[in-house]
Amino acid sequence: AAPPAAAPEPAEAAPEPEPEPPAEEEDDDEPLLEGPHVESMLCTSCNECINLNPKLFTYDENKQARIGDEAAGTFAQLVAAAEKCPARCIHPGKPRAGDDTATPEMVQRAARFR
Repeated sequence: AAPPAAAPEPAEAAPEPEPEPPAEEEDDDEPLLEGPHVESMLCTSCNECINLNPKLFTYDENKQARIGDEAAGTFAQLVAAAEKCPARCIHPGKPRAGDDTATPEMVQRAARFR
C-alpha cells in the first residue's frame, strides 16, 4: 500500500489592500482649490473686499468682485475679506508659499470658506 498523500499546502491568502488615506477635506464634498477665488455671480458689490485691498480684489464689468492681483495681498487679507463678505462668495484657497500671515490660526479660520 502506498503511503497516504500529504495534504496540499493551503494557498497563501492574498494580502488585503491598504486603505486609502483620508482626503484632506473629509467634511466637505468640494475640493480645495489651490488659489483664492470669488464666486463673482454671487457678489453683492458691497465694497468690503475692495475697501480692504483694491489691488487684490477688483470688480469685473458687472461690478462683481473677482481676484485681481493675488500677489498684491496676503492670506490674512483673503481670510478677513471672506469673513466680512455678506454673500460668502470669497474663498481664500491654500496659502501661498512664503506668506508669513498664513499662521495655523489663519489657516483654521480660512477652512470654513472652502
